[in-house]
Amino acid sequence: MVEMASSEVSSLQTSKTQRRRELVRASIRDALAGAAAGAFAKSAVAPIERVKLLLQLQGSLEAGAVGTGAWNVTKSVYREEGIIAFWRGNTPNVIRQGGAAALNFMLMDWYKLAIAPVMTWSLTFPSNRTEEARKRRRALISSFLSGGLAGGTTTTVLYPVEFMRTRLAMDVGATRGERLYPRGMRDVFCSTLKADGIRGLYQGFGIAVAGVIIYRALHLGGYDAMKSEILHYRQHSRLENSSLSITERFAAAQAVSIVAGTMCYPIDSVRRRLMMQAGLPVQKRLYRNSLHCFKRVYVDEGVKGFFLGLGPNLLRSFGGALLLVGYDTFKGMIM
Repeated sequence: MVEMASSEVSSLQTSKTQRRRELVRASIRDALAGAAAGAFAKSAVAPIERVKLLLQLQGSLEAGAVGTGAWNVTKSVYREEGIIAFWRGNTPNVIRQGGAAALNFMLMDWYKLAIAPVMTWSLTFPSNRTEEARKRRRALISSFLSGGLAGGTTTTVLYPVEFMRTRLAMDVGATRGERLYPRGMRDVFCSTLKADGIRGLYQGFGIAVAGVIIYRALHLGGYDAMKSEILHYRQHSRLENSSLSITERFAAAQAVSIVAGTMCYPIDSVRRRLMMQAGLPVQKRLYRNSLHCFKRVYVDEGVKGFFLGLGPNLLRSFGGALLLVGYDTFKGMIM
């Protein structure tokens, strides 16, 4: 009897160890797939993103520095700075996006596991819905919650890199002598640290966390939810092909990226305006905080002020869709 009991304990310990190893392997696979997808997607749409930032933050530049309208900005950058300038700031962007994608997808699965007991416990509450409907609703809530929590955590870790990327993208000038940050990330980091300390690298962080939780909940969670709904429909309709094609994945991802990007764009505009104030004397700063920035932009520029550069951003949503589909593809290659 004693030998049987010890054998069962040993078997349980082995099973737990195997589950831990499987979780670690899955996490590494998710991180690698997410990083590869993020770096690829951001490099592909970097020119569009720089044009979008120059339009969005044109108030931070000298009047007439880049012109108005996406096409005029594009021509101005190409004429004054050359074609390589469209990828200015792309190095921190790839680092941030690769790291963000890796952490987002990895943490999303971790958060799903963490909140699973709560989701299971919620099924014990009385309800008029069928068990299948309740499970589907639980899966949707789990996707949105885990997506939002993963986005918030990632932003906290990588916000300084996003800050440096924004400052570099706004650094107009054809030659090193004309640029504020000729040595790139190092110049941005050192000058900001000297002027404002570590706090300067987190300008606009509060509104950024709120925005990214909403965005990631809609982006990651929405994509996950759409895939689940399409698969559920197919299974319910007894269709032969129960898996999603690359076209269907991309269509779902594109729809989610456009909706999430448009809904969260005003928050993105405010946080980037706050970023551009870092290093300035307090008396020269236009905005005291996020709420003051919202109020000031609305009074001075109207609703339109929150959506400057939205056109290129909608084109940039192609990169968001590419990220989601690329993650699924790279994950399949790594498995």
